[in-house]
Amino acid sequence: MTALSRRAVLCSAVALGALRLAPAAWAMETPQRRVARTIQGRASRFVVGTDATGITSLSVRDDPFPTDYVYPGVALGTARIAWRRGAGDWERFDSARAIAVRTVETAAGRVASYAIADALDLQLEQRLEGADLVWRITLHNVSAVPVEIGDLMLPLPMNNIAGAVKDDGNAVLKHSFVSRHGSHLFWMRRNSVGPYLLLMPERDTQLEYWDMAAAENHDDGYGVYIHAAAAAAESAAKGTRWRIPVTNLMLAPGERRRYALRFSLVADYAAARDAIAAAGGIDVEVVPGMTVPSDLFVTLALRSSDPIHGIAAEHPAATQIEPLGERAGRQLYRVRFARLGENRLTIRHGDARVTYLEFFATEPVETLIAKRGAFIAAHQHRDPTKWYRGLLGEWNMQSQTLLGPDTYDRIKGWRIYEVTCDDPGLSKPAFLAAKNAEHPVQAEVTALDDYIEHFVWGGLQRSTAETYPYAIYGIPDWKQNRDSADPGTKGKLHIWRVYDYPHIILLYLSLYRIATDHPGVATRLDAKAYLERAFGTARAMFTIPKALANWSAYETGFYNECVLPELIVALDAVGRSKQAQELRDFWETKVRFFVTDRPDLFGSEYAFDSTGFESTQAIVRYALAHPVAGVSREAVTAFSARQMAANLFCRGWLEPAYYLLGSDYRGSGGNAYTLSYMAQMGGWAVLDHALGDPADPHPLLRLGYASFLSSWALLNSGTAETDYGYWYPGKANDGAAAGGFEPAPTGLTWLDQPHHRGAWYYACEIDLGFCGALRSAATIVADDPIFGRIAYGGTLREDDQTIAVVPRDGVRRRFHARWVGGTVDLTLHAGRFAAEREITLAHDGSSVEFRVEHGAAPVTLDLGAGRWRVAIDGAILTEAGGAIPLAVRGPSPARVTLTRLSRHAPRRA
Repeated sequence: MTALSRRAVLCSAVALGALRLAPAAWAMETPQRRVARTIQGRASRFVVGTDATGITSLSVRDDPFPTDYVYPGVALGTARIAWRRGAGDWERFDSARAIAVRTVETAAGRVASYAIADALDLQLEQRLEGADLVWRITLHNVSAVPVEIGDLMLPLPMNNIAGAVKDDGNAVLKHSFVSRHGSHLFWMRRNSVGPYLLLMPERDTQLEYWDMAAAENHDDGYGVYIHAAAAAAESAAKGTRWRIPVTNLMLAPGERRRYALRFSLVADYAAARDAIAAAGGIDVEVVPGMTVPSDLFVTLALRSSDPIHGIAAEHPAATQIEPLGERAGRQLYRVRFARLGENRLTIRHGDARVTYLEFFATEPVETLIAKRGAFIAAHQHRDPTKWYRGLLGEWNMQSQTLLGPDTYDRIKGWRIYEVTCDDPGLSKPAFLAAKNAEHPVQAEVTALDDYIEHFVWGGLQRSTAETYPYAIYGIPDWKQNRDSADPGTKGKLHIWRVYDYPHIILLYLSLYRIATDHPGVATRLDAKAYLERAFGTARAMFTIPKALANWSAYETGFYNECVLPELIVALDAVGRSKQAQELRDFWETKVRFFVTDRPDLFGSEYAFDSTGFESTQAIVRYALAHPVAGVSREAVTAFSARQMAANLFCRGWLEPAYYLLGSDYRGSGGNAYTLSYMAQMGGWAVLDHALGDPADPHPLLRLGYASFLSSWALLNSGTAETDYGYWYPGKANDGAAAGGFEPAPTGLTWLDQPHHRGAWYYACEIDLGFCGALRSAATIVADDPIFGRIAYGGTLREDDQTIAVVPRDGVRRRFHARWVGGTVDLTLHAGRFAAEREITLAHDGSSVEFRVEHGAAPVTLDLGAGRWRVAIDGAILTEAGGAIPLAVRGPSPARVTLTRLSRHAPRRA
């Protein structure tokens, strides 16, 4: 199978009359592995099987988890060439379909030679050299006239996890960065246990292009190009904007050109970074990420055995680049982008070698949040004669079409559900509600109440006057299910899809927060009613799908369910202890299952998925803070490590491009559908783990913050000067969003819309990611071992006494510090750090001062660990730790001063 979303899997299952498919149902008919001879080198751990076509088996000697990296029935080590003489049409050659003129086998490797018409000789060699496996390609012009090479493509038919059975130990996930001389690829097993298989071009070789054109009789058609002028021109003619410059090769009569790539084994991520730098590639570290708000700058740290000569901007007049010298064995640069959209930096290193880094510049995060909320609310169906009155509609940015049940636009077949329900339909109100709990706007809150009154209550969601109260209808929409002639679970009782429930829980809980924290904003129901509905929906999630379809809410991680502990606290706070305990019992049953029963962390509605990691981190955080019967501290710690390793496994980390760094990967391994909603939801998990658990938080702080920022690249926004958006210009699209990014030159999204490298024109599920971004938003001061003292999500200045940070994370409610002065964790409830006002810390950690924006509701400050003396506008309020009420009054921001009374153990910088 090619890259599919979990949605396609669910709907296929429904079409078959099943709730789920067993893992074996996803197994392909595996071809028999062909091995004519085996090559082993005394100094190498590789065991290589070959036949007449190339490498048919690649494994590691004495591997504790035996893995064959090559897909059975296909050969690694083949090549495809587009060539011509003169200006005629390209001629094409594929060594996998040709018979070698000559093959030489030795104990260390094999060499196969091919004749291409009367023009070229091609030699393909695979040889063990020391610890590594080297793949050499030689092209020789044997004709009397020049020959042009338009493409030199190398298929990489590895044992891709996308088409594998759940427990297939041979299944690996690809991580790839194709960017000329800095290119590198590596493959990991799902258990994350090393070694990783690393592939890099030698110094005389580069990779500049990739596509999915290499498939034969296997699932993964991924191939990389040493030269790609012909392929890139063909995709450009179809509308593709490929961003890495491509090349051709002119061979004079008699001229030879040699290329080489090297496979090696590395123990882990750190070893991969070391190997990349040692080979003359570029090991790139970056803060705060590669999607960069325009009110922040980005800092790069570059390491290589090559001398780095400098960085050039794609748009020099709109880019500031400041060299910062050397630190921790790296060259540091500070960059600020004034031009919104894609920005390419060119690193010049070594002997005329180049590596490209792709960034995306956005408007400030707070602007993005505001624009997205306003856009969703403005695109609501309000016709009182329609059954879908109140629906917050999908939008096609390309055609500027508002979708609805009477206008499905380009969405066909079973996918029409995307417009009204399931995660795509429910994500928009979920984000809008969560956004308004942070930044309320009356018109947006009114739109939410209209959605609930006219579309949800008694429609999408069964009311308390019906059987199965609070149940939520699934696909294709609630109208068709309620009107169905089928009284069972495929019709009137199609209320068993557990994934739908957390979005509605978040909707009600956010409105409860709005009604509680912002009494000046009018809501249609009171806070008590919203809280009751949040609880009723949560209870229904754990009981109704199980009763109707035996679908347990305990065995899979759901997006947005991480708010359940917050709901429990809210219930307890207003004296609803019985309801809080009932929900606590449900949640702790789930905690127990995940921590003690070792479930498949990649299991979901798809045999391999990346959707559960927000939930699993929420489980860890809860279990570390609360005693759970039958769950030991040691078991929680072990589960925490396992689920974080799984999260990192399917997340771009060593791939410095804005659509890969921090993004989640599905089975396609970065070939398709990157920057999905799980980039930011799972990114919250990485950031939460970094802030809460490890002794050295800095590597994961970098990755977690990059993940938080990553998918904001899909928000189509801009100024009048930029025509309101990079992806789909026009004021009508300002604040619209794309559901994902397609890195491949051409293909189809999972909605079956053609794409040409870039952002989708439908928002689909991306607002789930923006929900995760709201949870992630924080300003963080850190003493990073590579970058020194930095501020994530803010600007930093220092004097002799203090560190001062202006928070620009988009929400302004959370502040953390991990520096030599110790640890600070501050969270405001019903208030925010004042806009463009500094938070100041004493260098020794003895004090913190900030201003608080507030409304009419009481403000609470969570002080985290340690005890502080708290003063407001100079008057001492209390000496305490934990959560305290702040008696702030008056219209202007209150000045809060904290003086440390007991020190929390300092973090290692």
